[in-house]
Amino acid sequence: MKVLCVYLLILLCMAKVTFAQDEKTSLLVITGGHGFDRLAFFEMMDALGNIEYKELAQPDANAYFLNPEGFDVILFYDMVQEISEAEKAGFEQMVKEGVGLVFLHHAIVSYQDWDFYRDVLGGRYIENGDDTQTQSTYQHDVHFDVKIADKDHPIVWGMEDFEIFDEIYGQVFISPQVNVLISSSHSESMEHLMWTREINSKTRSVYLQPGHGPGIFADPRYRKLLKNSIEWAAFRR
Repeated sequence: MKVLCVYLLILLCMAKVTFAQDEKTSLLVITGGHGFDRLAFFEMMDALGNIEYKELAQPDANAYFLNPEGFDVILFYDMVQEISEAEKAGFEQMVKEGVGLVFLHHAIVSYQDWDFYRDVLGGRYIENGDDTQTQSTYQHDVHFDVKIADKDHPIVWGMEDFEIFDEIYGQVFISPQVNVLISSSHSESMEHLMWTREINSKTRSVYLQPGHGPGIFADPRYRKLLKNSIEWAAFRR
């Protein structure tokens, strides 16, 4: 009888794992404020598998925070500065109640005067006009190395160091509270390229710096990082 109970328990656990793997993640993709190769980007999104997504574009996308519809994860691929106080409050309440957040590439430039966004993302690309001492930098079409910094993390587990060709950022503020997943030794690149934050028990965030495209969108390693990030943010990894 005891053996039968153990066997049934194992079957039940296997069924739960299978169900979790088959369950689709609902994703809101926020775009706008910065150009990108739409064809290459959404070809990548379509290829991720097990993810159902909807796109909302700026300047209207921030209105979503006033009445969120309950997506598992929000993917920020926008770059904007304008947001109302009510929309800020809606976003902050959503983070408090629980949501997955993934920030790609130029999303780190958004909301230069909103520290809550900076803290949730874990960093900021600094735009200070003529103040070159703290001004962040960028450079297109660069070959740079990607080193796995936390090989035990579910997002990068099993991955090896590699090289990519994309845009780099430099002199970016990165919070000391982030958990770094990948880094680079390129002299003009920000040291850390990807990190996570567990904002509270119900909200996780991920930032991934590469993502200018279109070549990076076709890279299977980049697609794996993005898919794993979405799943981790949704508490499914």
